[in-house]
Amino acid sequence: MKPTELPAKPYLTPNEVAAWMMVSPITVRGWAQKGLLQAEVTPGGHRRFRREEVERFARQWNPAGNKGPMRILIADDDPAVVGFLKEWLEDERFNTRVETAFDGFEAGLKVHSFVPDVVLLDVMMPGLKGTEVCRQIKQMPGNADLRVIGLTGHLSPDTERALLDAGAECCLTKPVDMPRLLQQLGLDA
Repeated sequence: MKPTELPAKPYLTPNEVAAWMMVSPITVRGWAQKGLLQAEVTPGGHRRFRREEVERFARQWNPAGNKGPMRILIADDDPAVVGFLKEWLEDERFNTRVETAFDGFEAGLKVHSFVPDVVLLDVMMPGLKGTEVCRQIKQMPGNADLRVIGLTGHLSPDTERALLDAGAECCLTKPVDMPRLLQQLGLDA
């Protein structure tokens, strides 16, 4: 296993976590005992770590040296836009993991379960508007620094100002200029 790759399975052993984070298994067990890294215990008494929990811990523990893939949540009610962005961003050239949501409510749930590094957020979704979703995401404990990039087919100065005021870092127009999005995400290198 390369140091930059986390095994693609839902649960990891202490040895797999240790190899990925370049520490000893004893260190991993210590993190679990202190409650820093959540573990589940098998009926046989062995610790297992959820992949998402390990990635969350790695970002918290060493944000500048995050070895895991960039986690991107695409929240848009248009399946064609979602499919296009997902296909582009899951390209093997990028170290990414992509999840999708089709409305604001689902986006809020996935922010909790998926723990993204960045949310690509449609401004005009049915139900909760993107500005409100952005505001609510940013108010969740631990999400003040979560990156949110707005996407809209109808960019106006008022729309852009409202989204930026809600906490987004920028707002891009649809159809999405992929080189610009990749640059914004830091995937253009």
